[in-house]
Amino acid sequence: MLILDIHMTEYNRVPIDNPSWQAWPLHSRVHPLNAFPNEGVCCYVKRDDELSLGISGSKLRKYSSIIPHLIERAVSTLVIIAGTQSNNLLAALQVACEHRWKIEAFLLRPWQMPTAGNYRLSSMMLNEEDIHWVDREQWAEVESIAADYIEKQKCSNEYFLLNEGASVPEALSGAMTLATDIIENERAMGVRFQHLFIDAGTGFTAASLLKAMKEKNHPVEIHVLVLADDEICFSQRCFEWTGHRPAYGQCFRPSTARSFGAVNQTIRAEIRRMALEEGILCDPVYSAKLFHEARKRVTSEGLKGNVLIVHSGGALSLAANAL
Repeated sequence: MLILDIHMTEYNRVPIDNPSWQAWPLHSRVHPLNAFPNEGVCCYVKRDDELSLGISGSKLRKYSSIIPHLIERAVSTLVIIAGTQSNNLLAALQVACEHRWKIEAFLLRPWQMPTAGNYRLSSMMLNEEDIHWVDREQWAEVESIAADYIEKQKCSNEYFLLNEGASVPEALSGAMTLATDIIENERAMGVRFQHLFIDAGTGFTAASLLKAMKEKNHPVEIHVLVLADDEICFSQRCFEWTGHRPAYGQCFRPSTARSFGAVNQTIRAEIRRMALEEGILCDPVYSAKLFHEARKRVTSEGLKGNVLIVHSGGALSLAANAL
């Protein structure tokens, strides 16, 4: 576990006060969970999974500020960096098709072409000639490869490079709406959350939540389940994206299926448990691990009070490897 103890700075990379970058309003409900019986604890779930069927809630929040920016810039081509089963690839393709933007996708070449899951759906909106396959040994340089490609195009100013997870400055004000929405849930329900659990792939949404709650002087303790990178990398990314790392967040790694994307019997059992006991569909990469680890941490750390778990969605990926 890493305590994020680097204090806020005056540095701010993203001019989020620019009116053109303001996010569209999004609201999802909060309700109690049934199967967290620890004494002195009331556990709730934030249903960002209900914001959209095809786009996970965290991605939809990001696009709520990305899209107005792209429209203002008169972007014609969206250059997407992603893995084949990426939630963001599926989201970006839907957005691009809706707005009639051309697509150039720089995708990590898989060991074996997937025939199910997100890529099955993404391939319905993606032509083979629009894919640039990037081998694994080159993947660390994919952003440079994509940027070089854009520079060589005739109207490069009409291209927009969308990094993995839509983790771009234009997404910040949209991602920060999660904090505003949680505070509105608290007001409507008459509760105050003492602990908040959220997962982190690229970590952009978690970093945005940490920043927003600090700016709003909300005393909630934020527990970040780091899935794709280690705690130190996440901490550094917080600074790169938001300009500071608040001192009151804690991040930790999964206790099972620790590799990113790994699924084992414990996670499959958690998916089944959440469906049976809560009526909630979880994906195997993010939300199932988050619920599993949050329940363990509530017990092991002896947490008390009101606990909120953010369910961002992405259950379409269930079809790939968990059912």
